[in-house]
Formats: sequence, structure tokens, C-alpha cells
Amino acid sequence: MSEKIRLMLADDHALVLQGLTTLLEQIPDMEVVATAHNGDELLNLLGQHQVDVVVMDLQMPYHGLTALAEIRKRGMAVHVLVLTAFGDGDSIRSALELEAEGFALKTESPTQTVEAIRQVAQGRLVFPRAAQRWLAVQHKPQIQAETLLSPRELDVLKQVARGLTNPEIAGQLNVSENTVRFHLKNIFEKLGVTNRTEAAAWFFQQGGSAEL
Repeated sequence: MSEKIRLMLADDHALVLQGLTTLLEQIPDMEVVATAHNGDELLNLLGQHQVDVVVMDLQMPYHGLTALAEIRKRGMAVHVLVLTAFGDGDSIRSALELEAEGFALKTESPTQTVEAIRQVAQGRLVFPRAAQRWLAVQHKPQIQAETLLSPRELDVLKQVARGLTNPEIAGQLNVSENTVRFHLKNIFEKLGVTNRTEAAAWFFQQGGSAEL
């Protein structure tokens, strides 16, 4: 990642896009390199610019989910923070499956959004408390985590839900990164998920909480 966090913003509402651009251009460690009004424009711009983080709305022409799926399909080395009001449960679930690394509410404070961008840029997962509550309310636990995962696997999953990266989890639990990767592989298989974001979402759906 460059010294400044290089950002690309995508939203079909001009007022939101302009407001977010104005906000982020005032942050010393951030640089807005381009803005897009739809998913197709976003993909074209990503092919022209080196970007660390994409901040995108899902509800825009050439749907945000379609663009996110294409970003993952092409293996673009970019982190994705989704802007949402948590009104569309199906879209949120789809974003989780497509490995969106963070969620930020459009109604939250600018400070929280800026911090979410920083966290995602560092490779962390970002689940605001409102997102955790939303996931818990939308899904009733079918099985207790303690009966499905070993104590160590549960420890690793809790750290993932906190947003920690593999090296940070290894340091927190005093194990090697290889051990963390081994536990994550087992966790994914047991939970029937394919990535860290889905695993963290599963944790919150079971009523788990994390300090973020």
C-alpha cells in the first residue's frame, strides 16, 4: 500500500459521492484517485488506476454486487468497503459471499467511516455494531458455536470477528501463522463458508460480539 490510502468511490447519487469525496480529500492519509457513478464505470476505472480501497454502494446501475463479483473474478488486489443502510438483506448476504471486507452505514458519523476505511486498508474486517446486531436479528442460531468448533477454533474465530489479520491473530494467541491458517481451514469447512467475512458473519449471527 502507498503512503496514502488510495481510494476509489462509487455511488450513483451525486450528492453522496460529492460529499464523501469532499470529506475524504481533507484526510491527510487518504487520496481519492477517481469516482464512479455505476458498476461498469467502476470496473473501467479500476483498470486505469492503482487503488488500495474501493468504497462502494450496492444499489447503483450495473449493480454493485455485479461489480464486486467481477472484481473478485478478475483477482484485483483491492479491498472493498460497502456503504449500506442495511435495508436489503439479500444484497448484504451476497456481499458477504463475495468477500466484501467491511461495511459502513451511511447514517454513521464521518469519523467512523474514515476509521473503517483505514481498518479495511490494513487488511482487517470491519463490522460496525449495528451490522452485528442486524445479523443477529436476521438469523436465529441453529447450532451453538461451542458444540461445532473446538475451543481453539472458537478463539481464532473470535479474533477474525474482531477484524484481526492472520499475523495479528498469531500474536494474540501466541501461535504461528501456519497454525492460524490451519484452524481457519477447519473453521471454514465446519461452518460451510468460503471466506473470513462469511465466518465473521456466522459468528455474529450466533449472537457473538466483538470489540471493533
